[in-house]
Amino acid sequence: MQLTIRKIEERDIPEMINLVHEAWFDGFYEKEEFEKAAAAISLNKALYNSSTGRVAEVDGQILGMILCKITKDDPDFRKFQTNTIENLIELSKHGEEQEINRLIKTFEAEKSIYNQFLGEVDTDFDASIEYIAVSSQARGHGLGKSLIYEAIKDFKNKDCQNLYLFTDSDCNYRFYDYLDFEQVTSDTIQIPTKNGSRAREEFMYAYQFM
Repeated sequence: MQLTIRKIEERDIPEMINLVHEAWFDGFYEKEEFEKAAAAISLNKALYNSSTGRVAEVDGQILGMILCKITKDDPDFRKFQTNTIENLIELSKHGEEQEINRLIKTFEAEKSIYNQFLGEVDTDFDASIEYIAVSSQARGHGLGKSLIYEAIKDFKNKDCQNLYLFTDSDCNYRFYDYLDFEQVTSDTIQIPTKNGSRAREEFMYAYQFM
């Protein structure tokens, strides 16, 4: 297995959308086309804020990615966003109204809790990890840790003193405890489902550079 971690390029975006789909959307909605459009929108939200990032390639296939924001830098990764109108058209073509509403309510619940967390923490952060995803094919092989260490190198090169990230109970959030991140706040939100809703724990973690 040959692992390469490199800077994100525009040609990587389709594979990154597939990775986001596999990690967070696969099986949650009726049609794969709807899920892929939802994944593209989710990735666009992270790209909008991001100024740096890496992909992890294993034998030429992208199996991991990380997107990060350095507060003092311009969010240059906006240039990699896919067409929002086209993504919305795909949602409307392949999803029922109920599914579209579920997706919108999920995004709204996430945005609300993230704003709540930032309001609770009296810290000016220099950087953040906006998105991290690792394919199920590669979990347990250190890809996530390698991607975070690469991001931390970028942060240190830009003289960042601290960072934050958001995660939830659908992820292996204890991974950040293992890497010596500090859990600074948490809460629970309701995620809409086909037959109602389910509770999901949300967490904010922070890391101070030595």
